Amino acid sequence: MRPLLLIIVVFFFTLTCLSAQSGCPGCIVDVPAGLPDDTLFLAPIPDGTLGVAYDQDISFRVPKSTTPVNAIDSTTPPGLPISKIEIVGVDGLPAGLFWEANQTVFETATLTDGCIKICGTPLEKDSFVLTVKLKATILIFTQEASFPMRMYIAPKISTTDGFTMANFVGCGPTDVSFTNNIPSGGEPGFSYVWDFGDGDSSSLENPGTHTYTAPGIYPVNYHATIDTSGYTLLSATVLSVDACTDQAGLGKPDLYMLILDPAGMEVYNSSPYINNTTLPHTFTPNLLVGQGSYRLEVWDEDSGLEGSDDPCGVVYFDALNDGDTLVSGSFKVVLKILHTVDEVFSSDTVIIYPQPIMPIVSANKFSACTDANNIVLQSSYGAGNQWWLDGHPISGATDFLYQPTVSGYYQVQANPIATCLAISDSVWVELFPSPAVPFFINDRNNLEMTDTLAVPNTFALQWYLFAAPIPGATGFTYCAMQSGTYTLEVTDLNTGCKSEYELPVTFNPVYNCTLAAGETTRSVLNIFPNPASETVTIQLEEPLTRDTELHIWDVTGRLVQNAPATSGLDRLILQVSPLNPGWYAVELTDGERRFVGRFYKL
Repeated sequence: MRPLLLIIVVFFFTLTCLSAQSGCPGCIVDVPAGLPDDTLFLAPIPDGTLGVAYDQDISFRVPKSTTPVNAIDSTTPPGLPISKIEIVGVDGLPAGLFWEANQTVFETATLTDGCIKICGTPLEKDSFVLTVKLKATILIFTQEASFPMRMYIAPKISTTDGFTMANFVGCGPTDVSFTNNIPSGGEPGFSYVWDFGDGDSSSLENPGTHTYTAPGIYPVNYHATIDTSGYTLLSATVLSVDACTDQAGLGKPDLYMLILDPAGMEVYNSSPYINNTTLPHTFTPNLLVGQGSYRLEVWDEDSGLEGSDDPCGVVYFDALNDGDTLVSGSFKVVLKILHTVDEVFSSDTVIIYPQPIMPIVSANKFSACTDANNIVLQSSYGAGNQWWLDGHPISGATDFLYQPTVSGYYQVQANPIATCLAISDSVWVELFPSPAVPFFINDRNNLEMTDTLAVPNTFALQWYLFAAPIPGATGFTYCAMQSGTYTLEVTDLNTGCKSEYELPVTFNPVYNCTLAAGETTRSVLNIFPNPASETVTIQLEEPLTRDTELHIWDVTGRLVQNAPATSGLDRLILQVSPLNPGWYAVELTDGERRFVGRFYKL
């Protein structure tokens, strides 16, 4: 082969490395702008991938002369005109791909730009050696040439694991669900084998849920077989033919091949013929073969001087004749039939842990007063705990000990092994409220509780001096006989909860907590507003019978204010804004009558 033809053949590799059959129409010519008129240009072509649909438009420009070829191969003389380039054929095409060009014969004076659309799905993976056949006309000479090229179909990269699992880590008996990621969609040709790793298996497409009853580590294996691509006649290599010769008995026969389906319909025609065919010769039908017997015919093109074409041989074949040499008389042909079966193997692991023992909640006690804060709950697990209150997890409560702060139902959830969980029975914890603080004041050595209605329904009172209980001092009042720190404690007899109030008291020897000499009556003063911030009004039941003084004491028994009260008055208004906030006792004596009361200064 001349260097010129070698370059041209290389250039046209893409046009002829696919099937000569049509089936990919509609390519668009799109050569880059600015290309010289007389140039070689071929758009780059990506490799194919097994089992992946392929659809690409490839544009090209053929040269008008040998000058562009000389720039690549200096052995080719420049300046010679190339009047025509014709695509003749190709051998060795991988199955499943087809092409259609917008032009197969290029009269370079008028047409240099073309394109092809490559489409289909490669059914073989490998690096393929293709034999490209061309005709080039330079000046008045036409020369045929062939050239080996390679085409690579990459293996398909799996993007699926075959199956997925849900709930594949569990504790105790566990239901694991399986989803098939390669479904058949109801189409035939799919088969499956599931091995669940525990001695059970399934051939169902969707096995659904499988139950693992014992702890262990179970390897799950999946095998899908996809037999859907059918049978493809890749090539038919003619070894010898019956007596058929070229026109007038000169030269070798010009062979072409026809294939008819079981219904007698032509499904393949290799035309144009191969001029002076040298045997053995391989035709590449890339024909999908169904059920039944197909008819393969080889003919010698003899139109013109000798009239009609001459038959060179006929054989019959079916999808199972891969590799067979079919013989009919002197006619012999070897078939290569591809039957692709895809297999997917996937594996994963199911882990089943023993069911953990249910935790137990213990405590020093399950009821206490709110302010005691001495209930301690304890989990039987030393680690991996989560405490719950009334069915909800308590944020941050993950120690094996927990001190409740509110009443409710408490549980502990243990997570001793991986994702295994176990939760205890609930326990009721009761936190009782403490009774109201028993505030009291010092009214001339008489210690009096300020709000006797705030005590619990059932209660007990106890007075203390310097933290020691005073025997018999269990009422709302107590007559202080000495200075000191006094405490009043109230106990809720239903819950046992206690509250107390402490007050330093200064003993006033002027008073002995009894009525003065001759005093026979004690009345309560009506004081309002109470509490007060600026002034208070003191209302007497009856007018005063003589001039006297009103006295005000603070809670410690200290006299803080005196106010005159004249005979005949039944109402007094006092300015209390200078007083500090707190409780104050009011006392007024009128002969044999003694009036007492209390108010709170805001």
